[in-house]
Amino acid sequence: MTNIAIILLNEKGLETAKRIQSNLDATTIWGLEGRVTGADKTFTQTGEHLRSLYEEGVTLVGIMASGILIRSLAPALNNKREEPPVLAISDDGALVVPLLGGLTGANELALKLASKLEAIPVITASGARHYALQLEAPPSNYVLANKQDAKRVTSDILNGQDVQLDGHCPWLEDSHLPFKNDGDITLRVSVFQEDPPENGLLYHPKSVLVEIEDHDTKPSDIKTALCELGLALPSISAIITNEGGPVQTAKACAKELQVPLRLVDNYTDLQIIRRVKLQTPKKLSLIELKAPPNLDYVGRSVGKLSVVGIGPGSAQWRTPQVRQELEQAEILVGYETYINMLPKRFGQQRLASDNRVELERAREALDLAAKGHHVCVVSSGDPGIFAMASAVIEALDKNPVRWQHIEFNVLPGLSAMQGAASLVGAPLGHDFAVISLSDIRKPFELIEKRLLAAAHSDMVIAIYNPASKTRREQINQMQALLLKEKSAQTIVLLAKDVGRPDEHTKFTTLGELNTDEIDMRTMLIIGSSKTRLIKGPNGKPLMYTPRSYDPT
Repeated sequence: MTNIAIILLNEKGLETAKRIQSNLDATTIWGLEGRVTGADKTFTQTGEHLRSLYEEGVTLVGIMASGILIRSLAPALNNKREEPPVLAISDDGALVVPLLGGLTGANELALKLASKLEAIPVITASGARHYALQLEAPPSNYVLANKQDAKRVTSDILNGQDVQLDGHCPWLEDSHLPFKNDGDITLRVSVFQEDPPENGLLYHPKSVLVEIEDHDTKPSDIKTALCELGLALPSISAIITNEGGPVQTAKACAKELQVPLRLVDNYTDLQIIRRVKLQTPKKLSLIELKAPPNLDYVGRSVGKLSVVGIGPGSAQWRTPQVRQELEQAEILVGYETYINMLPKRFGQQRLASDNRVELERAREALDLAAKGHHVCVVSSGDPGIFAMASAVIEALDKNPVRWQHIEFNVLPGLSAMQGAASLVGAPLGHDFAVISLSDIRKPFELIEKRLLAAAHSDMVIAIYNPASKTRREQINQMQALLLKEKSAQTIVLLAKDVGRPDEHTKFTTLGELNTDEIDMRTMLIIGSSKTRLIKGPNGKPLMYTPRSYDPT
């Protein structure tokens, strides 16, 4: 799923932004806070926000002056072959200007948007303007072997030299290049390992599939097989194996060779030129196709499940890694409240459920990943702290065979206790304990032991799930227990709706704590004997626990 951010600085371009969004998948409209209403998400610092998205590889469509984009991104510009496309579009949608990413699809995107918006594409790259392509930027299913010669060849063509095509490639055939049978410049399209034409370019079509049947196959075995048949490594389109085959081996080979892996039961629909079965050094089959295949229709991918933490609430606290994973996922699975905190994306499925069905939700997500989908299980805060990572891994533990082929990872997030602590200073500056008061999955007798042990050790205690509408007695019991070991003057922080619009904090003491003020949206941080409350800059109260510890 491609990530595209439409950036708005004023209300005037909102209609154009929505027209663009309706024509592109996986787009998010970002509006400058205080200036734009109706955007999917907001930001406050234009330059910082643009650079952050650019560095994450997000395609930028700025409905603003070109100069703003140029000046904002200038400090981040580096490698033109890896940079994402950056386009500037006038607020009335009349002009589309590709600024950066000509080698990564900016010109093609500009032409597509210009067609949809009935706009003028302002393309200045000579090859793209005259021939409707850039020789140094082939489609993703072709690889240019001699990139260093592309500019010279383009310049020679612009200066009047004719071109001859050796091989089949619709991308080249459908262009406006000056083709002749005896052209001065040769553009060769070949799956074989060979030298580029003396005065031309060599493109490798990704039209070779490598089928793995042996559990001991290594990437070096694949390279040996390619050499034996004279095939070029860049011509590999994908590694394939069947559902019951050596999936883990195939996955490892695909990762090292940086090619996709597909699970394929049959490939009768593919236009096969030849299929060569090799017995040494390992049992392999190399399948040459007539043209690069659309891998979406070749078997299915190996599914991926990521358990992600979206932080306590504020989108600004979300890590770039988590944002990228959420944007790329096909399916989001999670508690309804947390799912609703995320912007809706075109084509992305959202499966929300009640907060009490964690294992059922985990198994559902794993089953979806096993079918080849890219799934994100959404947790608030950090997924490994009283959240879904444990539930998913518990499901894996109970049935290790059922989901063995999926790709699985846990992506951290800012926890509620970290968010709450940051609002008031550094109450977690020394040793601390983290305890949940929920007795749904453990007896309260165990909670009592842990509370008393933490209090006896004079640690700061962060309390999760302190009280709900129906579960009120535990918070009162907690207060009574802690007062046995801690002073009634112990500083206590109540942080409610951390990272959300109604966020607010309050300081009290353990003795004066009014438990009626506490609910499930409240984070409690109970200080140690060394925790202090001071007056900070501008009179702001700051709570902190010194890092040095003097028991006297």
